[in-house]
Amino acid sequence: MEKNKSAVVLRGLKKYFPGTKALDWDEDDIIEVKAGEIHGLVGENGAGKSTLFQILMGIYDMTGGQMELFGKPYKPKSVYDAEKAGLSIIMQQPNFAYNLTVAENIFLGQDKKFLNKAGMIDWKRQFEAAKEVLHKFKFDHISPTALLSELGFEETKQVEIARALSSEPKVLLVDETSAAISKSSVDTLYQLLKEQRDKGCAVIYISHFIDEVHELCDRVSILRDGRLITKLEINASVSPDFIIQNMVGRDVSDAVYRSEASHSIGEVMLKTKGLKKDGEFEGIDLCVHSGEIVGIAGIGGCGSDSFGKALFGYDRIQGGEIYFKGKPVKINSPLEAMKLGIGYIPKDRDKEGLFLIYDSVVNISAANMKNVSKNAVINHRMEQKIAVESIQKFLIKTPSETTSVSDLSGGNRQKVAISKWVVNDSEFLIVNSPTRGVDVGAKYEIYKILEDLKNQGKGILLISDELPELIGMSDRVYCFKKGKISGEFTRDVFTEERLAGQMV
Repeated sequence: MEKNKSAVVLRGLKKYFPGTKALDWDEDDIIEVKAGEIHGLVGENGAGKSTLFQILMGIYDMTGGQMELFGKPYKPKSVYDAEKAGLSIIMQQPNFAYNLTVAENIFLGQDKKFLNKAGMIDWKRQFEAAKEVLHKFKFDHISPTALLSELGFEETKQVEIARALSSEPKVLLVDETSAAISKSSVDTLYQLLKEQRDKGCAVIYISHFIDEVHELCDRVSILRDGRLITKLEINASVSPDFIIQNMVGRDVSDAVYRSEASHSIGEVMLKTKGLKKDGEFEGIDLCVHSGEIVGIAGIGGCGSDSFGKALFGYDRIQGGEIYFKGKPVKINSPLEAMKLGIGYIPKDRDKEGLFLIYDSVVNISAANMKNVSKNAVINHRMEQKIAVESIQKFLIKTPSETTSVSDLSGGNRQKVAISKWVVNDSEFLIVNSPTRGVDVGAKYEIYKILEDLKNQGKGILLISDELPELIGMSDRVYCFKKGKISGEFTRDVFTEERLAGQMV
């Protein structure tokens, strides 16, 4: 592909849903993406970024506007049309067949490539081809014969990256992928995107990490509330803060994290002694007080994710003790955890934290049956009232409380996932990556929710891959390394360098 040639032109895009205008550009609003560039697309959750990608991939039809692909009118009717035209996408929330193998997912819809003379799929040839793809993109640790359901969250994202790049696309769409993977995998992703750019591929990159956009992208287009606000060349005069101010329409740089006050810290609420799960973590001695936010820092595979799940009863422990409010407890299921007053906000909200086909009413009441039902009969009026109040309290942008959660942006889905544990009066919250895939403005709103819960005397265990988030929000931080605690730091002494030094 010839570099600097016009690859994608978007003009006057409009996409209306009942009760909302996801995209509402003026007729003369234009974004042009060139071959051989990485073009950033930024904006708060609900700005229309993912909707734009879904139009490009033929998932949604435009309500109005025009698109061109390499100088010709472009209006795909399906994902198949888009892929045939040379587009590929790495989605924020991938659409996988988890009951199939890695190889089958990489080549989903491409079975004809591997048919033998009898018209049957040559599985050996497909597995070998998948192995070559995984090796090409440095994901050799993933077996092509493994079921996708057996993989961890990060490995699943890596399979999607391999799937998208295996077709050698002319236009690559990347939707908030680095928020889901570790630092080493982010570095690998950056290198792969740069390689695609240098081959002449047009890369359109959505990210809420503005420093990342500033470092990686050649140009950036900024959306806000479905409108195209401005387009910028990335150079020395365009700072990350300037991009953020255009993105949110206000200055949030001084108020991103919680205040320094920590007067709310009380008695020990949760304590573990020698907690162990074979192959994941061992010898974990940790405590969280009421009114305290305790962070866990660690790189992918350090055991922190499994530790959080074990405290909620998802994963069974093989040794050690858990104490809640001074008493020894056994937590063998999420139901037992909920009865104690423990809530869990997972890293993968769509797979583990929400019922996507249902609305906010059902999702918010999912952990709150004790307050919205009597004698196994649900009070739907109360259920709806609580949902409406939560939507207002947590600033959830949705056309209606009856709108399917799948139609909401990532940040608003996350607020729904958090609110269901707040309305049921959970005393202790295990929070894993609460701002993954969330924009700067929504991050502040979520941090404010966590700070308010802390000040109410709740205990919060915050598991995160983002060191600035842990440092900004935590009273104390434990570092995990290879399944063990490698360090503990208090708010007055931790820095990114000190934490990182205990993680790797």
